[in-house]
Amino acid sequence: MARLRVAVIGGGMAGIATAAELAANHDVCVLEQELQPGYHSTGRSAAVLHLAFENDVVHRLTRYADDFYRNPPDGFSDLCEPISHIAFDTPANKAIVHRFLDEWVGRCPWLKSLNGTALHACAPLLQAGFDVGMLDDHSLRLDVDAILQAFRQKLLVLGGEILVSRRVDMIEKRNSHWEISAVGASPLHVDVVINAAGAWADQIAEQAGIEPLGIQPRRRTGVIVNPDADWSSHPMCYRASGGIYFKTEGPLLMVSPADATDSDPCDAQPEELDVAMVLDTLCRCTTLQIDRPVSTWAGLRSFAADGVPVIGFDTSDDQFFWVAALGGFGIQTAPAYARIAAELIEGNSEIGTLELSSHELGPGRLQN
Repeated sequence: MARLRVAVIGGGMAGIATAAELAANHDVCVLEQELQPGYHSTGRSAAVLHLAFENDVVHRLTRYADDFYRNPPDGFSDLCEPISHIAFDTPANKAIVHRFLDEWVGRCPWLKSLNGTALHACAPLLQAGFDVGMLDDHSLRLDVDAILQAFRQKLLVLGGEILVSRRVDMIEKRNSHWEISAVGASPLHVDVVINAAGAWADQIAEQAGIEPLGIQPRRRTGVIVNPDADWSSHPMCYRASGGIYFKTEGPLLMVSPADATDSDPCDAQPEELDVAMVLDTLCRCTTLQIDRPVSTWAGLRSFAADGVPVIGFDTSDDQFFWVAALGGFGIQTAPAYARIAAELIEGNSEIGTLELSSHELGPGRLQN
């Protein structure tokens, strides 16, 4: 096909990875509103890949990405390491654990039920009373910065551009092309706009005269604590009934209340109440006694109503492409949706190698 001029709005993982996949055959420019790529959700990720996660579409995207991260192509290296992942709860909530196993074990046969003895042998930080568990020993700890920088380098080597501190203030269709104005930059004239703006995706669509999809940003809080002991080999743990997960970060521990609080698009900041509640939950679930964090953060994860990402051309304009609603799985599925986006933009409707259809991912499912 003819070489396209492409503007990608958003310099997080979604925008950079998609741009890198397109740059070999097209002229690609990424516009990022912040001083550096990956400032918002990408830089605030829990950085773990789980195959038994969210829904079947996310699972299929993750299968492709899992192979990519374990066997990276040239230019990508040291992207991940294995991490064990444990669901735990009290006997009163054993049905939640069992339902999860029943739902996922057919696709993820390595999932294993744990009795109380086996659970505490695997996760000695847990308090007595948490005697129901499940082990996933196929998860990965992802090096988000290494992944982002590898895609960034690929993009630049192929001649793509990344313009930072470029907040888009106008997107207008002029005949057969788009004109984009951004603060501090000359207007761009492009054939295709890729909306990879994360929490701002619906706002970008409205600027372009495209109907928003009802993509909802939700705040997720993270807390770093010092356990004052070497727990670096401890598995990641999450309570099956919700309210907490934690994993080691070197000598420290990252803890989250697994919150999903609706938010407007913004530079998300943690709420004191969320931090206090998760520290209390951590002390009730583990043998640790911690009353203050080392640091705190928050990020926005954005969701479509059905929990499935939006990858595809808008039904009203075949020059406006969505890479949005990537929820809590935007890092772990990046190699898959970036490849799919490139295939669709290049006119290839067949994405069967990923066992997905454009209908499952496209915005049309939310606009009909």
